[in-house]
This record gives sequence, C-alpha cells and structure tokens, in this order.
Amino acid sequence: MKPLRTFVAVRISATGPLKKVFRRFDMLGRAVRPVAADNLHVTLKFLGETDLAVVPQVTDVIDRACENQAAFVMKLVGLGAFPHAARPSVIWVGLEEALPLEQIGAVLENQLESLGFARERRPFHPHLTLARVKSRPPDELHRLLAEEASTDFGTATITAVTLYQSELHSEDARYRELCSTVLTPR
Repeated sequence: MKPLRTFVAVRISATGPLKKVFRRFDMLGRAVRPVAADNLHVTLKFLGETDLAVVPQVTDVIDRACENQAAFVMKLVGLGAFPHAARPSVIWVGLEEALPLEQIGAVLENQLESLGFARERRPFHPHLTLARVKSRPPDELHRLLAEEASTDFGTATITAVTLYQSELHSEDARYRELCSTVLTPR
C-alpha cells in the first residue's frame, strides 16, 4: 500500500477579524493563495510519507505528548510573512501564549525521531498560515501586512491534537483526520 502523507496539528477556527483578512486576500489576485478557512491549523510536526503500519505508534506518541495537558487558549496577534515582508512566500498570524503548543511539539519532535521521522532543522515557530504567495504580490499585500502587523485577531481554544492525512490536489490540499487526542478539559 502507498504511504500516506501526514502531519500532526491543532485545528483553528477562523475568527471574525481573520475572515476580514481573507476577504482582503480575495482582492489581491492570483499571486496570493489563501488557505481554505475550514482548513486552518497549526502544524506541530510534518511527517511526510508515513507507512500505514506506523500510524498506531504515531498515535501513541501523540497521546504521550498530550498526557496531562489541559485544553488552553492562545491569542492570535499580528500578520507577518516568511521569509520576510519584502519577499513574502507565506503569510501568517502570530500566536501568543502558545507555550503548551511548543511543549507538545518538543515531545513530538523527540519521540517521533525514534520512529524514523527526521528532526526539523529549524526551531519551531508557532504560527497560523493564512496564505501562500505564488508570484510577485501586488503592493496592496505589503500595505495589508503593515496595517495588520499588531492586530488582535481574537483567540483560539485548543482542545485536541490531531494526526492528519494530506491529499494534494491541483487547487488545494484536503485533510482527513486519522486520529485525535483530546486534551484534558479546563
């Protein structure tokens, strides 16, 4: 059987202020490709090609990473870009009060390595990807980044950590939940 393309993430619901940003993205043309609002998530660990036989072991690692972790709230603050605003390829919202996410991510990173998943070369930067920039963006995108650099976009309550299968299609990616670990209720 063909390996699955997988990643571990937490789902984020689009807040009212984020929906306004998505409407502005729609006016920027084809250079800016927003993530579907119902696909918003923070990736904790991209696994890539994953053998179906390893999924139960990955599930066990996720369970251990979430052990004793209560559900928590993060603040969604400020638009930014990777690698930087002058040459953006990814548009993101920053996350504050994301220490629990960082702690879960660190456990995943350490324990998944023993299952053959390579460690990330860069440190984990908690962020919520909103759009990808496929070609030279219009000047309006630079204005949007500057205007919204410190905007409060609301909060996100994190109640579960999920292993997803990602299926790439010509226009977008589709995600299917393989397993989910519910955090301890607050």
